[in-house]
Amino acid sequence: MSMAQRLSLRTTFLFILAAHVAGCATGMPDVTAADVPRLQQSAVASPDDLDLRTQFGIALYKAKRFNDARTTLGTVVADGGETGAAFFYLGLANEAMEDWGGAREAYSRYLDVGKWDPLKDELRERLLLMVRRELQTEARAALAQEARLTTAAPQPRTVAVFPFRLISDNQDLLPLQVAMADMMITDLSLSNALTVLERTQIQSLLDEMALTETGYTSAATGARAGRMLRSEHVVQGALTTLGTDALRMDADVLNTVRAQSAGAIRAEDLLEDLFDMEKDAVFQVLDILGAELTPAEREAINNNRAENLLAFLAYGQGLMAMDRGDYQEAQDFFRQAASLDPGYAPAVQAEIEAEGLASASTTTTDQVENTGAPELGGGLTGVPGANDYVAANQDFLTKTANDVNPSPSIGVLGQGAASTGSGQRQTNDRDPTQEAGGREGTTTPTTSIAVFRLKIPRPPTGGGLQ
Repeated sequence: MSMAQRLSLRTTFLFILAAHVAGCATGMPDVTAADVPRLQQSAVASPDDLDLRTQFGIALYKAKRFNDARTTLGTVVADGGETGAAFFYLGLANEAMEDWGGAREAYSRYLDVGKWDPLKDELRERLLLMVRRELQTEARAALAQEARLTTAAPQPRTVAVFPFRLISDNQDLLPLQVAMADMMITDLSLSNALTVLERTQIQSLLDEMALTETGYTSAATGARAGRMLRSEHVVQGALTTLGTDALRMDADVLNTVRAQSAGAIRAEDLLEDLFDMEKDAVFQVLDILGAELTPAEREAINNNRAENLLAFLAYGQGLMAMDRGDYQEAQDFFRQAASLDPGYAPAVQAEIEAEGLASASTTTTDQVENTGAPELGGGLTGVPGANDYVAANQDFLTKTANDVNPSPSIGVLGQGAASTGSGQRQTNDRDPTQEAGGREGTTTPTTSIAVFRLKIPRPPTGGGLQ
């Protein structure tokens, strides 16, 4: 074998071995805060090298220069460097700057282009938290810009349903305040004629306004909050118990521009027929707003109901816990609701969401970054520690590479590979399979694609991965 072949063989072997030891992942070279000066100089010298600029952005993040990292990585993706590493660290930088919307967008893009499934799973949970934090920030901004927003035209055909005020001595029914509003939001959303605001968005603003339950029924409050939400109409009202076994709903569909009622809602039924009462109220709202339903939409609204009141109350308790930010307690309530009524899809879905929020809210960005390390680590193979392994075991690996003796019929690592020539050539390599069967002990080459048989040796005893 020529010297050039041996050098090529040695390089190939070291590359394969390092990749095997480190797990065969790929990604950006690992960088630290100490690399910022070097990478900055290199990025200025090679502005078209998007990978280099991405590494510079990552190093800036690790140096806790979050705004600089956000700016650098933002220009990288704008210039076409749409890699998992760029979007992931852009999301982390935005989160550090409490730009929840920017973090949400970057993490969402990672789900499209990223390669590391465990990180994707974690980011899906984190996105739930980013959305909630973004809504809270928007609610604070709405209050700060109230003077401007209250004069802006609302979005046409939009509806917001406020929590209902409960008037009752039976506090066990308190979860109906939010559960009933949630069900009405879902039902009204089944009509293609309307745009219905999400309950979490509405609740975020009401929390920022520090409303008491009395405020839920005030026309002035409804008009004010509705205008900040840019909703054309608001549904607000009260639930009143009648004795021990009946319930009445009194509500208005409020036009937020005129701050006047567009129509009143009255519905009453036994508690055991609670969902019939709610459907009656929904159809009244749709009539007031002039929204015509198809037969399929009407059927879908009628089918959206829980099987029993206890499951619905547990679901409402879960919603209240979510509003408090107690996601673990919310998960427990939703699990209880799903257990009482396995067919109630909102409870099943809410349990999954609460579980994700509970996990994300107790996970730091440092922990999230560690989850992404296998994809975003560095070295010769793009794997964290691969270069370190090679450097620490250089003498051993070099000796091992020199000891490799491939078949002279090929110039690659392996045994049993075919010669590309017309003739065949035997080698002196022993074939364990043939020997075990008492057959000829030399390999017989074939004319098919090469088969590589490379055993990865262990490091010296006591050396380990360094």
